Amino acid sequence: MAHGSDITPHQQSALRAWLRLLNGSNQIRKTLQARLQAAHGMSLSRFDVLANLYRAPEGGVRLSDLSKQLMVSNGNVTQVMAPLMKEGLVERQASPEDGRVATAKLTAVGRTLFEAMAADHALWVEELFDTLDTDEQQMLVRLLEKLEGAAG
Repeated sequence: MAHGSDITPHQQSALRAWLRLLNGSNQIRKTLQARLQAAHGMSLSRFDVLANLYRAPEGGVRLSDLSKQLMVSNGNVTQVMAPLMKEGLVERQASPEDGRVATAKLTAVGRTLFEAMAADHALWVEELFDTLDTDEQQMLVRLLEKLEGAAG
């Protein structure tokens, strides 16, 4: 493993790029989290659950599939969903075919709230990325896709 002066200029460049990517991503996430909390009293984690349920088929999504989509454990999904169910935004149902399987879906109230939050979220993301023109945004997407391909 390279240490200190053993790091090549190419490695230094890659490390700088990684740190800038990580820092930028964290800053954007913090800003969106703060805005969601201030405007809707909602965490970004809860927003992500609602977003996935919004895109789910009408019958809902299996909780195990939801955890895969969010790339978190089943326990994390359960923990984030509990207050959403208590607030009447999400409902959970046991599968009629297999009682061990549970599905979740948005309630009408949850759907309405998510649509309002999603509209605000889209405006905030647009504001944050407004320093890049459309061509630069598209280039960033292509570069990130290339990185994802190398990492995956």
